[in-house]
Amino acid sequence: MPLVDLDLRDQRCPLALLLAKRHVADMVEGELCTILVKDHSSKSDIVRFLNQYDFQVDCVELCHSYLLNVKKGTE
Repeated sequence: MPLVDLDLRDQRCPLALLLAKRHVADMVEGELCTILVKDHSSKSDIVRFLNQYDFQVDCVELCHSYLLNVKKGTE
């Protein structure tokens, strides 16, 4: 399992989205983090939010969860 900055596998939306928003709020341009979520709707909501606010997101589907590799800035 890769190193994870924020493990949200036990959380469901809207709490998972709120915790993800708080976690990325202070990120600076070029900073990276990883977020782990379990359910598809949480993944979709978090990715949609991050895409709206200048984050680049790469989603990797694992066995029973999703790993979101997040970078502040779209470049």
